[in-house]
Amino acid sequence: MIRWISLICVLLVAAGGAAFVYQTLPEPVPDPTLVLHGRESPAGKVEIPGSVAFNFGTLPLEGSGSHTWEFKNVGQGELEVWLEESSCSCTVAKLKGDGKGPKKTITVRPGESTPIEVSWTAHKWGRFGHTATIGTTDPDQAAVVLTVYGLILAPVEVRPSDSISLGDVSNEEQERATLSVVSPDRSGMKLTRLITTRPDLITAESRAMPADELAKRKVKSGYEITVTIKPGLPLGRFSESLAIVTDHPARPSMNVPIIGNAVGPITTFPSRLQMTRVASARGGSKEIALVVHGASKTRFEVTSRPKDVKVTIEPETRPGARGQYRLTATVAPGTPPGAIYAPIVLKTDHPREPVVKIPVSIFVTPQAGED
Repeated sequence: MIRWISLICVLLVAAGGAAFVYQTLPEPVPDPTLVLHGRESPAGKVEIPGSVAFNFGTLPLEGSGSHTWEFKNVGQGELEVWLEESSCSCTVAKLKGDGKGPKKTITVRPGESTPIEVSWTAHKWGRFGHTATIGTTDPDQAAVVLTVYGLILAPVEVRPSDSISLGDVSNEEQERATLSVVSPDRSGMKLTRLITTRPDLITAESRAMPADELAKRKVKSGYEITVTIKPGLPLGRFSESLAIVTDHPARPSMNVPIIGNAVGPITTFPSRLQMTRVASARGGSKEIALVVHGASKTRFEVTSRPKDVKVTIEPETRPGARGQYRLTATVAPGTPPGAIYAPIVLKTDHPREPVVKIPVSIFVTPQAGED
């Protein structure tokens, strides 16, 4: 009997403890992934017809322009747009509308559009390219970069290039080069002076462009300039310049480099004999043109040449080739591999250039190569 009473007491104590534990446990927290929220508001979606880059072509210095893009909301909800930044103070984006907030946000309703105008002013000549960044609430396109680019014309330009490169110039013959000086923004510009660094050998003359030529070039004033190189330049490379002075207040003077190479009465093209890979077993050949300026008949005699290199000279017979000769250098088959540097020396009967020396650079290879 006592055993049964003890068992009942144990069971009652166990049941009470279980109840106490259950009551002290915290309430179960529902899984947050199971909580259902209401549907989010639909988002706006931006669409810009056409390209986001605009090429304005050309503008004169201090000229200005503008272009307008339409930002259309093709989404189901409202779209907000605002100006984030511009790459330069010379480029400004304007949002049309009342706007609100520190960034002047514009709200665009579904199916509607808002114009955004970008304007610019050209303060420096040369290539122009700047951007304006527009922020949006479109979840797929948080920023739209609008680009404007083009060419800002200098107040005075030298065309077709701002330098004169003459290449080889005979120091016994007269050489001419032409260029233009134009102003796209000033009518009646005057060219006041032309000065060269070698007035005894390099001169310049100008001629005002007629009205039809100005219209063709789309400029307001301009001059054609002829630069004349007289005989007598020292042999070798030269670097001179032409100073052009105008009455344009924004660019009153320009300096045009004049570069070239003064050569004697006889010129070689190319100036050196170069054969980079000649197969020893096969040999090879190359031609060089000899030009006698003034087209005078000249006799050539080979007085020195590299060993294993045969040199022949024949006059050109094609029409209009008077005073031109063809030198052919031939590397004989079986020439040992190695480098050949000995020059070719020609004796002439020309009174002002009795000797012509042609540098040589030939590499003979033991295997088949390229001449």
